[in-house]
Amino acid sequence: MKSPNPRPDAQEADDLARFFAVAGHLKAIPRTGWLDRGLSSCDAESVADHSWRTALLAWITAISAPELGLDANRVLQLALVHDLAEAMVGDDPPYDREALAHLADAERAELFRRRIERPDHHQATKRDAEDRVMAQMLALLPAEARSAMTSLWEELRARETPEARFVKEADRVETYMQSREYREDHPEIEVGSFAAEIAETLTSPPMLRLRDAITDTTAP
Repeated sequence: MKSPNPRPDAQEADDLARFFAVAGHLKAIPRTGWLDRGLSSCDAESVADHSWRTALLAWITAISAPELGLDANRVLQLALVHDLAEAMVGDDPPYDREALAHLADAERAELFRRRIERPDHHQATKRDAEDRVMAQMLALLPAEARSAMTSLWEELRARETPEARFVKEADRVETYMQSREYREDHPEIEVGSFAAEIAETLTSPPMLRLRDAITDTTAP
């Protein structure tokens, strides 16, 4: 039985346990875009799966490109945090899922063939929801950790630092890589939107080289 007045260190441990339990929800949240393209929930990766490889990809690529002058450890931290809010709000795709349900197969395929951009009003709603739940999650952390995580989250939001922009590109490259891997086992799914996105948005030379290598070494 818990003490009615736990010691401060015990309360801190309880709060940390709650924080990590919430963060662990990412392991059970499938990436919505794969489900909507026809993959089963058994085959679709989780948000945690994506976040792990994004963090690894971003960190190692940053270390391997010293000419960019990036803080590789900061890159790693940003990548680890970038999808954390989805533990509470879920994975919200950049299209209207209700409208998607009413599209014919050809219309759905066309949607997933081209780059999909989230409407401004949808983006604002998503940001507000994520900021709200992040405040709730970070409130569980000790002051020093809360300050560090808040700084990372705000940096990701502003996307004004080279590290934050690099992580966003890593996020897109990892998703592109996953799309190519899924196509090898599921050639019927349409994943052209991811190729279209990175064709239009990548600027970092290391990420461009990695994209080309992925293209060359995976099935179309």
